[in-house]
Amino acid sequence: MSSDILFNSSQIINDSGAAFVAQLLQEMAATKSFFALDSGIKANDIWARADAVRDCIELIDNEDVKHIVRQMLYFSAGIMPDLDAVENRYDYIESLEDTIISFKDSDDDFAGKLVAIGPCGIDHDWESVEYEGREHDYFDHSTISDEKDLFALQLTLGKKLNLPVIVHSRKGFQETVDVLKAVKWNKGVIHGYSYSKSELDFFLDLGWYISFNGEVTYAGKKGASDMAELINHVPKERILIETDSPYYAPVPLKNTSNTPNNISYIYDYVATKRNMAASKLASAVEENCRKLFLNS
Repeated sequence: MSSDILFNSSQIINDSGAAFVAQLLQEMAATKSFFALDSGIKANDIWARADAVRDCIELIDNEDVKHIVRQMLYFSAGIMPDLDAVENRYDYIESLEDTIISFKDSDDDFAGKLVAIGPCGIDHDWESVEYEGREHDYFDHSTISDEKDLFALQLTLGKKLNLPVIVHSRKGFQETVDVLKAVKWNKGVIHGYSYSKSELDFFLDLGWYISFNGEVTYAGKKGASDMAELINHVPKERILIETDSPYYAPVPLKNTSNTPNNISYIYDYVATKRNMAASKLASAVEENCRKLFLNS
């Protein structure tokens, strides 16, 4: 029953094939996962992503398992800040809004499962595995301002459509602060939290949920106490867990390709630091998924 609030099935399909993902989905169904959110990074990729997942589901023989998989799957749609998206942000935002509205109004069997905008936000982590080989010389003062504008436009769209936003923020705390203060749409989650305890209070005070991925397990002995303090500072009613797969595989699988089925390592690690059973943490996360994404 361990929910995963962010993974990218399309990337896993590209890396390992549809049959591999079909098996992953069956294994997730066997654990009775309540909520599994598939994310994208392009304005109009939701249609292709839904089709790709549907193709994987069709490879499953058992109809009961297929039903469970369809129930647990949800989707987000957003724009990550690469150079093309930043430079052409107004066209991209128009495409994103049109895509979300048309998808939710369609007869697609996943139409009611699009529950969030994102991931979107600020990324100045030039060594990130998600942007391997990305050049950053173009990120001058003007481009960073435009990146903030792209983020603000997506937050504004979240406010317009009353959808929670999945915020991606890496080595850009102040820029993220500037945008959140300006737009004042604080419904969503700071995913893959990568800042310290002192910055955590800013997000919590505004009402944001906080999600941890496999990176939380990388602290090692030296940073273990600081990580435990950070994890415990997040209230039970605001904590979420994700794999962010295929990236950031948790210890002991670090530096391998990540999958949603590695989520248990993250739950076990976070639960241990919070001195609670992993099952109790999973129940809290499920309840938080209901409140944030499903309005229930």
